[in-house]
Amino acid sequence: MNAKSVEVPNYVLLDRAERIAPELLPSESGQNCVAIYGFSDKQPYDAFCENSELALTPYPLVKGYLQNRLEAAGDTILIVAIDAASPDQTTLDAATMQSVLVAMSQQSPLVEVTHRLTRDDPSNAYRVEECGSVVPLRLFK
Repeated sequence: MNAKSVEVPNYVLLDRAERIAPELLPSESGQNCVAIYGFSDKQPYDAFCENSELALTPYPLVKGYLQNRLEAAGDTILIVAIDAASPDQTTLDAATMQSVLVAMSQQSPLVEVTHRLTRDDPSNAYRVEECGSVVPLRLFK
């Protein structure tokens, strides 16, 4: 089976000075994971903004930010949820920050989807699982 690829995210949305992020469920395995929303272009982040009550501002997703986060991550898995249409979308495609950084560095238009985020209705947070993984990787808030 071929891996799914999506356009490389080039933007994040800021709520004041903070990058917005999906809320994640706690991990059953204890593995920490942190996510941010990333957008490939203006149309996807405009759609997200229209479906959000926050006053959001687009900002470039830069290699330096990704590199700094990766260097400070330790054992934490860092992912980027790509082109979400709203803050309460049912499922989201995501890629590791490392794979996004590599794609940006190689000037690739696409990045491989490595994770899937699925909204958990009672908690309004996302369960995270690795693509191709049998056991879901559940992550912290």
